[in-house]
Amino acid sequence: MPRMGYYAVLVPPFIGHLNPGTVLARALQRRGHRVAFLSPPDAEGRARGEGLEYIPIAQTEFPLGDWERTTLRMGELSGLTAGRYAGRWIARLARGIIKDLPSLAARERFDGLVMDQTCIGAEGVCEVIDLPLAVACCALPFHCESGVPPPIFPWRYGRSLACHVRNLVGYAIHNSTGIPLLRVVSPYRRRHRLGLMKMNHINVLPPSLVQVAQQPARFDFPRQHLPPYFHYTSPWVESVSGEAPDFPWEKLDGRPLIYASLGTLQNRQRQVFRVIAEACVGREAQLVLALGNKSASIPTDLPGGPLVVGYAPQQALLKRASLVITHGGLNTTLESLREGLPLVVLPITNDQPGVAARLAHLGLGVFIPVKAVTATRLRALIDHVLATPSYRERAATFAAEIRPADGAARAAELIEAAFVSRQRVCRPVS
Repeated sequence: MPRMGYYAVLVPPFIGHLNPGTVLARALQRRGHRVAFLSPPDAEGRARGEGLEYIPIAQTEFPLGDWERTTLRMGELSGLTAGRYAGRWIARLARGIIKDLPSLAARERFDGLVMDQTCIGAEGVCEVIDLPLAVACCALPFHCESGVPPPIFPWRYGRSLACHVRNLVGYAIHNSTGIPLLRVVSPYRRRHRLGLMKMNHINVLPPSLVQVAQQPARFDFPRQHLPPYFHYTSPWVESVSGEAPDFPWEKLDGRPLIYASLGTLQNRQRQVFRVIAEACVGREAQLVLALGNKSASIPTDLPGGPLVVGYAPQQALLKRASLVITHGGLNTTLESLREGLPLVVLPITNDQPGVAARLAHLGLGVFIPVKAVTATRLRALIDHVLATPSYRERAATFAAEIRPADGAARAAELIEAAFVSRQRVCRPVS
């Protein structure tokens, strides 16, 4: 049994990253390691509530409450506008990481750092101070490969030369949203002679010893050029037993349940909630609509009188659902697939178009970009999925494959092996 290590897990306070990030941190704890959770101040309550040691980082850039305010603004945006906003946001985080991490690591004397893939800048610090590094991909991996469409676009997978050219243009567009980040990170890298950030920088993230993703291998397009130390696992989620006491369970009326959520980030698209409600009017099903924010004002005038809540016990509701309507966040998607549920996806921004494209590729659901959705179009997609048995059959097969696996435990095992050996942990050669 390896000796107990002291590991840091660096995760931004996005709920979609905190959820799997805290699960991964607890998986490392269960292997006997001391784990410190590093994140800006808005994450403190969540980290401590999960029984993790918490150390603030980037406090100057994100004083308490600032991350939440930034999130509210992000929730109003979509498409490349949201992508550019996220680029500036991540650049602020990188500035705080580069400033705070060296002294923090020297003080705490970590044996290794696990960085969320969005925490760019940490890899440069780890290279300078010789701290073993692992990368955790809570969202779709943003690994550039000409044969695979960039995850910010809902493009079909194809092998033609035209598809390769299209993909390369797409990566150039995506990388343009990272210019503010480049302006923050490049001076540090030049000062320490770490070399230029190239197109495949996020693929390699030197000096990472292992990269782990909660995305199952089957939930991806065929790839040829992943780093040999990249590992797919399965969803980083802990099953929740029982029913949440703060949900109005008595209002469920026994009809088939349609669960709808636009997640916890791009969740201020109020007009889309109205479209979803209208699309479900008149069918023999009950719509439960989660706004993704406990403090959200609950609309009372939505068509059809759906059950609307600020924040929902998602896992428990998914066990009762027959269909999921979502923005395509990876967490909601994987949790739905664990329950064998087909999806109708309204991708908004970030990696959601890529998630939608993968669902369609695998026959697990359908999608329409949020800017193109109308009640009539959405109703047609819902009817199509519910009337086509193959969607549920494929989802059930997918669930049978991923539900038994403990993805966080496997990821923690790989991270431990890398930190103990201080060598790269590569996939077996097939």
